[in-house]
Amino acid sequence: MRTRFLLVVSFSILLFNISVGQKTQFSQENATALLRTLVLEIGPRPMGSPAEQKALAFAMSKFKEYGCDTSYIMPMLVAGKVNTTSGIAVGIKKGKTKRIIVIGGHIDSSGPDVPGANDDGSGTACTLELARVLCARENESTVVFGCWGGEEQGLRGSKHFVDTFADINSVVLMLQIDMADGASTLNADPDGSTMSAPSWLVESTFDIFYNDLKSDGLVYPTEAATWNLALGGAFGSDHVSFLDKDIPSIDFTSDPTFPIHTPQDSWENFTPSGLQRCGDLVLKLFEKYDGGIPSRSLERYQLFQIGRNVFFAPYALLWMFIAIAFLVSIAALVTSLKRRAPVDPLTRIKWSGTKLLLAALFIQFFIWNSESVIGFIRGYRYPWVNNFSGFAVFGILCGLLGLWFVLQIARKYRFTEDAFVYTRVAFILFWVFTAGAAFVTPELAMYPTTALLCFSLAFFSRQSLVKFLLLSFAVFVICRLVFFDGIGLFERLLALNPMNRMWQKMLYSVVFIVVFGLLSLPFVYGFGAIYRSASSNLFKIFKTKAGLLSVSAGIIVVGVFLCTRPVYDRLWFSTTRVEHRYMMNTDSVSLEIKSSELLNDLSGTINGRDTVFSGRYNYAKLDLPSKARVFWCEVAGTNDQGRKTSDSTWSIERTVLVRSQFRPLRVDAVFESAEPFEISSAWTHGAATPDPALRETSRRKRFSWYSFPDTNLTIPVQFTLRDSQQVTQEITVQFDSLAYPLRLSREFSNISYRTIVTARDTFSVKTSSLALR
Repeated sequence: MRTRFLLVVSFSILLFNISVGQKTQFSQENATALLRTLVLEIGPRPMGSPAEQKALAFAMSKFKEYGCDTSYIMPMLVAGKVNTTSGIAVGIKKGKTKRIIVIGGHIDSSGPDVPGANDDGSGTACTLELARVLCARENESTVVFGCWGGEEQGLRGSKHFVDTFADINSVVLMLQIDMADGASTLNADPDGSTMSAPSWLVESTFDIFYNDLKSDGLVYPTEAATWNLALGGAFGSDHVSFLDKDIPSIDFTSDPTFPIHTPQDSWENFTPSGLQRCGDLVLKLFEKYDGGIPSRSLERYQLFQIGRNVFFAPYALLWMFIAIAFLVSIAALVTSLKRRAPVDPLTRIKWSGTKLLLAALFIQFFIWNSESVIGFIRGYRYPWVNNFSGFAVFGILCGLLGLWFVLQIARKYRFTEDAFVYTRVAFILFWVFTAGAAFVTPELAMYPTTALLCFSLAFFSRQSLVKFLLLSFAVFVICRLVFFDGIGLFERLLALNPMNRMWQKMLYSVVFIVVFGLLSLPFVYGFGAIYRSASSNLFKIFKTKAGLLSVSAGIIVVGVFLCTRPVYDRLWFSTTRVEHRYMMNTDSVSLEIKSSELLNDLSGTINGRDTVFSGRYNYAKLDLPSKARVFWCEVAGTNDQGRKTSDSTWSIERTVLVRSQFRPLRVDAVFESAEPFEISSAWTHGAATPDPALRETSRRKRFSWYSFPDTNLTIPVQFTLRDSQQVTQEITVQFDSLAYPLRLSREFSNISYRTIVTARDTFSVKTSSLALR
């Protein structure tokens, strides 16, 4: 009896283990403790900062403690032509073979105000815990653990690693964890800048996650991945650096709509269960391929996910689909031409295409300015931050209102009834969009190609309803691409924009109206073509006052609902930046307050007086008294006697000294002249930045240090100048605190403080020295 009971219990336990998935030795408790140290004890870790160095040292000590045969910090003194003191914490556990599997996560956070709990303290914590587990085993493969610095500045740490690691050619697989929050889904990213991970790696990932671990929520974000490939891996993580070296790699990233790159990426907002989920998955993948991988060859495909299954469409199939869609569209155009009714030249209505273009822009104006109505009523610049779906419905209703007005105007300014006028333009636009997308990547072309095929098929049907359903599906496909999975993060980060000038606000609206107006044109002309060729007038009722009242009622109901919804919450804050600026040369001092939202309800003490801001503006500038000058740093520059290299040019050595009372956040030295000149220095120069105002040219040279460089900087620069040539030198020293005694506060608002000191000087061959304090 007892034996039977034990068998039943054992069998029940076995069934339970099978049902809940196979457990691993990865400890969520240990990983959580590691994350706590990174986030709460060390804090924000921007590239090159003392906090990042402390985190790297912490990671290295853990690698050593857990049993790595080798642990060290690989220094990285230059990142994208910016001087830094960043690096990579490396731990190596030797296996029975020299075959290497790399496991990593980036250790830096995106700024000095960002704790980086999810992005990517969580990935680093997983990497360290995986080191504890795997170092306690005898493995076939050698394991290299990497905690990359500088990922937020363009994958700098991983790029440096793959370029300098001596045994990089022995690496057969790389597994990356970039964000491991457990509140929502987990994204698998096998894509690089041009190639993707082998299909065997992706298939194994989904099989292990769903079948072995019995987990739920692993997704492949097809639309986001399409944009990522189209932009050369711009959204990717450190695995991209390995894929670019033809090393099979995959990254795991939790829901990207988490408030990363903001101070709300904090310990309080993090859900630790994601650590176990990511740790188990990576550990299982390592165990499966510890004995070797099927192939090192990368692949090109478009990946689709249906339920828990993934499907791979090779490039050859994509190009075939594009070709078929073009052939069908040509046949549809010919069919439309054959069905074209004769048009009397004397009664022909001209400029219908242009009228339709203006109508499309008019409707887009209603759609994109709908948010301004709610914003004006509620006193917010970005009232949609936490209500995307509601504002989407509101925008569509406002667009229908715009369409109602267009139909009224069309009674006077008539449109041609010749459907082929619209058909011809629609097909041309579809072809242009599809060909342009195909020129970038065939994955991107799949969306306009599908829309083109649906639009083409509509012309082979005699049923009006079928025609409009096919066109509606074509619109849906493009909307899926434009409003891709994860776009919420980009929309919310857009809402942190502190633009305050009227022309900037107008340009913001105009850009959206024009861009989306142009994107909608194929469908607008396509609608005109199908509408004119359809046998029924679907808008007969909509044109009436009843249609206007129905749309207006919908706008009022949704508008009232949106006015009751909170705009910001514990996850998403507005942002306010306070800058104390001091120009040494002129002793000019100012205090600037820039906010992404209106300054309403922002309060603090200014010039000894309690102040509460009000009014519909998001920028304020105060001219401070001269006693508010900043004495935190001094700048000096000296030239040597110079050496004449030709009849008209000189070579001079200039030494610039920057002395600060404490570590600045950033230092920039810019040299500019009306004529081209050459420089050389022991320091790197030429900041890698998308901002045209900061790029290096033949007349403008730039040196940058980020972040928190030493308090004493000596910048030796050799110039080649003409006899009378003058060079303007501008040194900007930025601190992450405020010299002026001011503190502001507001609910659900992040307030950052910066002190910016600028020293400007003009020198030439004959100049000897200058010192500013």
